[in-house]
Amino acid sequence: MTLEEALASYTENHQVDGIPFTRHDHGLYWTDDDNALYAGIQLGAMAYRYAADPSDDKLEAIRMSLRGISLLTTVTGTRGVLVRRVMPSRMSSRFGLNYTLAEGSYWYSKPLQSRSGYIYLLKTTKDQVTGVLFGLSVCRKLLAGVDAQIDDSVTTIIRDLYNAISERKWSLRDHNYETHGTSAHILDAPLRLNLEALAYSIGHIEDKPHQGWFNHVGLMTIHYNTFIQNAYSHGLNAMTAHSLDLLNDYHEDSSGVQDWITKINRTIAFEHNPFWELLLRNGTTPEAHARLDALADEPYTRFFIWNKYRAEITQRELTTGPQIDYMVAGYMRNFYRSTL
Repeated sequence: MTLEEALASYTENHQVDGIPFTRHDHGLYWTDDDNALYAGIQLGAMAYRYAADPSDDKLEAIRMSLRGISLLTTVTGTRGVLVRRVMPSRMSSRFGLNYTLAEGSYWYSKPLQSRSGYIYLLKTTKDQVTGVLFGLSVCRKLLAGVDAQIDDSVTTIIRDLYNAISERKWSLRDHNYETHGTSAHILDAPLRLNLEALAYSIGHIEDKPHQGWFNHVGLMTIHYNTFIQNAYSHGLNAMTAHSLDLLNDYHEDSSGVQDWITKINRTIAFEHNPFWELLLRNGTTPEAHARLDALADEPYTRFFIWNKYRAEITQRELTTGPQIDYMVAGYMRNFYRSTL
């Protein structure tokens, strides 16, 4: 499967209103509740696609992704409050959940609400906003001034996110100021700097941000284990580090960001993960090239099979994913090759 074939499959089978979903053999859209994270990654992938080989037809895919992000940040009625996922109420019978637990009480344990023809999931955490800020950062770096509609959408989303999150003292509390039990609702220093840099880039705040937290970055990379959440967490750190590197002109912590990138790369380099290597080094090892090329023909991709790689394929064999993992790394690789 080529990158363009993967994108065509995604557009036709795996996105609803610009938001990514997997599909089950029985035809339902399925979710693992991180759809906002993947929507942001998809936006970044489409921005890198355009930047590698600009053409007007590629802008529509970016607009589609931005429509998804806009919906995720407006559906509650309070602008800038980010939800985990959104699905149209009229299509609710076509949605399942990508878990064995999906039957029975699982649906009812989730903080689901509805408004204006959509059902949405609350309890947003740092994972989801990491993906959204990544996509917006790539757009600000690579697409500023390219298309007025895209500029307007990006500016509006950044402004709304900044207003809602800063008003909540850098928390992802929902429109009712609730967290629904998660402890991961406060933006850490890197994510806060990412959001502030984006706000500065659009002229929404006057002072160029500076966090000065990088003397402690070793603490953020000290633990690593492929078989537990830390693999995934380091991937999220790599995304934020990359976003901050792209936004160097809009914050005062450039040297600290470079130090953090070096520390993250040292911790996870042995994985030869193509996406992580592109985020941290702007290039990949031969092993990572081979892994990315092999991923193009996998019978199943969830969204993002970099962590517990084989288990994600074997345990979800009846579902097909939008291949966002393949697309973001593939289009990033094309972009960095085009700059050589």
